[in-house]
Amino acid sequence: MKEIVLITGANGNLAKTVEKLLSETYEIRSLTTNKKNANGKSIFYWDINKKHLDIDALKECKHIIHLCGYSILKRWTEKNKQLMHESRIGGANLLFNKCQELKIYPNTFISASASGIYGIESNGIKKEGDKIGSDWVARMVYQWEIAAQKFKRLESRVINMRISLLLSKESGFLKYTLLSMRYGIGIILGYKEHPINWIHINDAARFVKESIENNAYQGSYNLANEEKISKYKFMKVIKMKASPYSLIITIPTYLTRILFGKRSLILNNKIILSVKKLKEIGFICKYNKLEDVLKN
Repeated sequence: MKEIVLITGANGNLAKTVEKLLSETYEIRSLTTNKKNANGKSIFYWDINKKHLDIDALKECKHIIHLCGYSILKRWTEKNKQLMHESRIGGANLLFNKCQELKIYPNTFISASASGIYGIESNGIKKEGDKIGSDWVARMVYQWEIAAQKFKRLESRVINMRISLLLSKESGFLKYTLLSMRYGIGIILGYKEHPINWIHINDAARFVKESIENNAYQGSYNLANEEKISKYKFMKVIKMKASPYSLIITIPTYLTRILFGKRSLILNNKIILSVKKLKEIGFICKYNKLEDVLKN
């Protein structure tokens, strides 16, 4: 009999990639905020604000993968900040409280997290044990990880994935960069020598699978590969491989502040994620060079 895996944030591209990877070995369940999509078999309804979760989703569940999170790139209004907070921390708390109430003890609780925990204005190499930032994003991510750690009370192994930029041709940054390049323009937001930390979506999904199956995986991990690359070099490689006749245009930092407000701090992040801990547990990314991503 297949073990049951419950995934939140099922509409996200990472969740879909994880589900595809796990579906042959595990029985997959997901949570939805749309009642019409719920079928009571593999898709179950939940409402974080009302503290409601269909308890059938949790019955005999062995692994929970919490990927739910309202986009941090949405405007930073008070309403949106609340949605960002509740979807992450509120979601984790609701899952924990229901498991505790129903006496359900998952083997593993795997939660998305973010490199923003180190501070959106910090710089330099960051290891998992380094001090967290003091801005509201860092505090939110820290609370997100603390909410996940509650599952230790249920004797679950807890893994927090401090995810860097996810690369996938189907969505997000790479999709729209390739599209703009095909129209002849590649855009760099902010200082072109700032580093980009990234990981291919298939490697991130493999990490989730390994976290389920390998008891050595515990605690927080920077999810990035070994390549240290600047924004400019990143765009130059894409141009060379995908659209050699396109132009690369840099939008100055002061203009990104005008266009995106305080969100521009995320776009101009200067940290470099250490992957030493990732390597120590034996996890090696299959995609360590941007050229390898574009070949495939």
